[in-house]
Amino acid sequence: MSRFEDNPFLHSLGASIESWGDGRVVLHLPVQPNHLNRQGALQGGVVSALLDAACGYAGIEQDNPERSNSVTISLAINFIGSVKSGHVLAIGTVTGRGRKIYFSQAEVRTPDGRVIATAQGSFKHGRPRVEANAPAVSAGTST
Repeated sequence: MSRFEDNPFLHSLGASIESWGDGRVVLHLPVQPNHLNRQGALQGGVVSALLDAACGYAGIEQDNPERSNSVTISLAINFIGSVKSGHVLAIGTVTGRGRKIYFSQAEVRTPDGRVIATAQGSFKHGRPRVEANAPAVSAGTST
């Protein structure tokens, strides 16, 4: 089963989960100085990571082993505004589902509702996650 706690990258950013279930997720991130770019605004890569995570986690079904993990197929992002301090929320919602692929959208916004960025993506339910200590498999090799 894929759990939010198993994502070391999101934890390194300081992201946490506020709610998750029924095709929707809300992530929370306190804006830290190391998240800022040269202009003093939240770095676009941090915003992109939050959007990807919100879209992806929205479609994961924690109690369904066949849908307990996913990988990003495509992600389109639109940057609308910026933020320099405080915290942001990333809200993801599933917009459609097939047998193995689902579609979702997300937005990163301030607590008062000002939208920083939006995204739309497609995701594929995948195999259970690979352990960090597992040996890498070379391209073209089957297991």
